[in-house]
Amino acid sequence: MADHEYIVLSLPPEGVGAEEYNAWYDRHMRGILELPGWVSAQRSALTLRGSRGEALRYEYLVRYGIDGDLDQAIAALRAAVDAGRLHFPDWFGDISTAGFQVEPVTGTVHAVS
Repeated sequence: MADHEYIVLSLPPEGVGAEEYNAWYDRHMRGILELPGWVSAQRSALTLRGSRGEALRYEYLVRYGIDGDLDQAIAALRAAVDAGRLHFPDWFGDISTAGFQVEPVTGTVHAVS
């Protein structure tokens, strides 16, 4: 299991279909995994509901596993972006995203049989 987890929620911009968005994001995710410390990733479709059942804005979730120093891995990602080593389509600036560093506060709890 990775030392750290980084979660990104996203919503494609209007006018960008799921096929185009997912094809780009799958390539993007694999590009991130070439960076130091980034060791795993899994993308999922996401349905978020508020406490009253209302749909919330994000449609996708990606979970990245990071080994080693978290700050160094994030810095490697920033450096790759700044150097133009990761491809971003023209519509990238219109994606809605939220990123979360996840730090467990307990071990995994399993149901009792």
